[in-house]
Amino acid sequence: MYEDYKTFQRVQVFGRQPEQLISVTSAYDAAVFLLQQWPDETGPKHLMAREILLKCLEGNCSAAVARVAFVEAAREPGIYMEAEPMRPAYTGKPNPKWGKRKPRWRETAG
Repeated sequence: MYEDYKTFQRVQVFGRQPEQLISVTSAYDAAVFLLQQWPDETGPKHLMAREILLKCLEGNCSAAVARVAFVEAAREPGIYMEAEPMRPAYTGKPNPKWGKRKPRWRETAG
């Protein structure tokens, strides 16, 4: 039954309460947020996101499309919180320091 919710990668938005951060992880959660907790100011992206989320829940579009629509709608009133990457992007190149030993300094008697 949860697969009907059309899950996607987490999106964080600010709620109505001060410093309240809400995690949205599915098209269903996004639709509920749009209908119940959205700020008073709405715009064209908000209306488009509502239509896209409804289509997604009906099975007519992917969860990825619904996520993009929700993020764009959340950027409009400034409630979208940019997620910082957890770690730097992998470049495919090894660190040049890996596998090298530190030089040993020998004390000379003197």
